[in-house]
Amino acid sequence: MEFIARWGHWLAFPAGLALALAFAPASVVVLAFLCPAVLFLLWEGLDPRAAAGRGFLFTAGTFLAGTYWLYHSIHLIGQAPIWVALLLMLGLVAIMGSYTALLGYAVARWGRGTGALRWMVLLPAGWVLTEWLRGWFLSGFPWLSLGYSQTDTWLAALAPVIGVYGISALLLIGAVAASV
Repeated sequence: MEFIARWGHWLAFPAGLALALAFAPASVVVLAFLCPAVLFLLWEGLDPRAAAGRGFLFTAGTFLAGTYWLYHSIHLIGQAPIWVALLLMLGLVAIMGSYTALLGYAVARWGRGTGALRWMVLLPAGWVLTEWLRGWFLSGFPWLSLGYSQTDTWLAALAPVIGVYGISALLLIGAVAASV
């Protein structure tokens, strides 16, 4: 745990970058529950501000790698100047990162302890709520919700019944099991 306490901020960003590989075209689907498990471990025992920082870095890594196409769309196709493309892309990354920063803050502030309630209910439910909010509040940008990483797996058969957020919840319960 001392390693995580010391190097956690340095691990959050690459773990978020790795999560982007769970989605197409790479489709390394196992990362969809391993990377959130890493973030959950990185949040363990932190004060709210540090948890928010790690949550921000994690999601910033995910969206920086997962939305690289925005640069191409804005600059190359839309022919906007490079600085405009970078500003818009980094603005989106910052907005998306703020959602997980708020989740990290809330978990560290009000979800202290190591009981089953925190691990099996609060973390998965908070993450899914964050994904849902991200899909319509301020940005309307539902890309990179965990459930979308499972379109070519057996979990895709559950999508008509439980939806993308239900699949996300199943993955997050797996992430909790991997991190406990």
